[in-house]
Amino acid sequence: MRAIAFTVVLIGWVLVFHTTHSFASGEACTLITQGQVSGALEISVGPGTPIASPSTCQWIGKGRFATLTVMQPLAGKSALDRFNAGKASRMLGITTEPISGVGDEAYYVYFSNTNRAGLGLVVKKGTSVFEIRVYGLDLDKAKSVAKTLCQTVAANI
Repeated sequence: MRAIAFTVVLIGWVLVFHTTHSFASGEACTLITQGQVSGALEISVGPGTPIASPSTCQWIGKGRFATLTVMQPLAGKSALDRFNAGKASRMLGITTEPISGVGDEAYYVYFSNTNRAGLGLVVKKGTSVFEIRVYGLDLDKAKSVAKTLCQTVAANI
């Protein structure tokens, strides 16, 4: 009985350590380069800066910026649970739109009836989930930029 309890605790510790270790040093900022973000946004941006947590990074340029968030478990929900809940969400004024060609599954999320309020692209690849948000672009251009950046991040996860 002690061996089983020890094994359960050990496995839990390894999972917690792996999740904490994976993004303990701002790793989100290493999944895509300043040059790649500058190229996609078509302006010079500053270096990636961790914000809110080591699993979120932001690149800022004049009038445009991008953020990358690698989703972590939250409130008892895994990253995959959060991905599926977001995909199924039907909030008034918010549009979710599936897209192919990025990760295993992905969807855009943006405010309905506006053309420049920012756009997110949420991507599932294996057991990882991440989101790129871009601001300062028209909706169609934002979709293209977000897809390009997400394809780069997906290749590095």
